[in-house]
Amino acid sequence: MCAVSDLALLRTPRQLVLFRVGDTHYGLDIEAVDEILPLIAITPVAGAQGGVLGLADVRKRVVPVFDLHWKFGVPRPPDGRDSRLILVDAAEGPVALLVDAVEEVLTVQREDFQQVAPPGDRRGLGYLNGVVRRDNGLVVWVDPRRLVPDDVSSVLQAA
Repeated sequence: MCAVSDLALLRTPRQLVLFRVGDTHYGLDIEAVDEILPLIAITPVAGAQGGVLGLADVRKRVVPVFDLHWKFGVPRPPDGRDSRLILVDAAEGPVALLVDAVEEVLTVQREDFQQVAPPGDRRGLGYLNGVVRRDNGLVVWVDPRRLVPDDVSSVLQAA
């Protein structure tokens, strides 16, 4: 898993799984992604808070589903036909991230990467590894271990 705190980690090209939430493109280091799934049944959990939609059964493993629309403050699309779940290892264990679409795998060169701010000065944006410049816009590179709140996995104990 890649936690980019300085450009030294980008001495070699990295591959990012590109996904979209609302109109913004995001990327996850491919090594952080366990699986990409179509939208499957999500079982609501009473009292779940903080972006947790519920639980999903992924190959006989129950995982919390975290809504990135909630995290980024954007509405979910009405039809959601392209929505996907991206299974990642977050700080407290596996979590499925709900996104609008998974688009491609992008190889990132060091010269395409730019840090947003020093790690200690991100004002609530500690989940950002940085930004990747592309011809058609920017990709926000996120770290799932810092993106998902630590208490999301606690929904498993409440169920």
